[in-house]
Amino acid sequence: MSWILLIFTYNKLTIHIMNYTRFNRHESMKSETLSEIMDIKRELYREDVKRESGIRSLENMICGLFDGYLYEELQIHALKLPTDLAKRVMKVYFECSRYPKSETQVY
Repeated sequence: MSWILLIFTYNKLTIHIMNYTRFNRHESMKSETLSEIMDIKRELYREDVKRESGIRSLENMICGLFDGYLYEELQIHALKLPTDLAKRVMKVYFECSRYPKSETQVY
């Protein structure tokens, strides 16, 4: 199941739509993938000494993988990275996209 997150800002025109799917990280993700995600986070930190917002957004999407959120925009942001790092992000993205999707329970 895909979800859409809408963000609106009052007084400034900011409309941000984020599509994501949910997966059960505890059941699907291997320790090697978790390690790769942590390594990618470290590389992103080194790449973004100035803490630019584009990298921050990508970093938040990478962190979402730890909680079972796979953001579609992750692919677009990865293309802005150096080639070797972009390949690693895309590899993790495609691996996570093959995990079984989970339903969000509403109580």
